[in-house]
Amino acid sequence: MNIQYIPNTLSISRFFFSLFLLFFFRDEYIFITLYFLIGITDALDGFIARKYKIESSLGAKLDSVGDLSFFAIVTLYLISEHKDILSSYIVFILIVFLLRIANIIIGFIKYKRLTMLHTIANKITGLLIYLLPIILILERRELLLIIFAVSLFSPVEESIIILQSPKDKINLNKKSIFTS
Repeated sequence: MNIQYIPNTLSISRFFFSLFLLFFFRDEYIFITLYFLIGITDALDGFIARKYKIESSLGAKLDSVGDLSFFAIVTLYLISEHKDILSSYIVFILIVFLLRIANIIIGFIKYKRLTMLHTIANKITGLLIYLLPIILILERRELLLIIFAVSLFSPVEESIIILQSPKDKINLNKKSIFTS
């Protein structure tokens, strides 16, 4: 297979692997295997595209479709299989969700474009949210507080960066409020 097709093939496979998850919510071994496979395809598609300079708008769209399908199905999984645990954190989850929506709206009003930042905290949050189903399957509930604390810090940090950045320029790759 020509290297230029690999990132798009990985993104498409993430979509189909995500659909397969629907059938294995209650089979932990298959679920976890598919789940990690999806995570690997997500990491590899962008890495390969950047490394070999074969990024494309089609690839970005396929990546987004793969991410969205994965997110939607994992949300269904969390609601159907772990709602009892997560419902006790619903206020916290809503606060984080509303902060994220507020950041998108404020950034769009201020910069006339989407301003989703690539901070270290956002990347760590993404990793922790990715690990959430595994943590729940392994019944490591004590780790939920860490996930929620980081998940709260990252949109607050993003708000500070958006509000403090000049109106004509925002650095989407700013690593943290603690760096220049």
